[in-house]
Amino acid sequence: MIVKYARERIYVGGGKDPHFSLGSIYLVFGLTFRLNSQGNSSTVTLLSDMEEYPGAWDFCHFDIVDDSLPSDWVFYSLETRGLYRLCPQKFTGNFWDHFHDGDKAAEQVFGEVRKELVDFHRFK
Repeated sequence: MIVKYARERIYVGGGKDPHFSLGSIYLVFGLTFRLNSQGNSSTVTLLSDMEEYPGAWDFCHFDIVDDSLPSDWVFYSLETRGLYRLCPQKFTGNFWDHFHDGDKAAEQVFGEVRKELVDFHRFK
């Protein structure tokens, strides 16, 4: 999936948001949906203009430009949290916890999946 930053978010730091450029295109590493008594919301996992590592960003600021997904993407429930995810199968379970803790194996998996997604979408 590929998205475009279409609606500017309020940047707390003041001035122009350094994380995203209006109209820029981003490769998606996953979507997370919250559907529970706390409300409905969704985030998109991607690399911002400033980050080396992916983060979760409010999906309402993006438009989908390419909705195609590789065949290994899965939709699953994080039942205890009221969350649902759509992402590459290799990013399920505790993958992101391990990745953000600096686990070298998780970092390697991320690099491999990133390359697969770049190739799948012919992303620059």
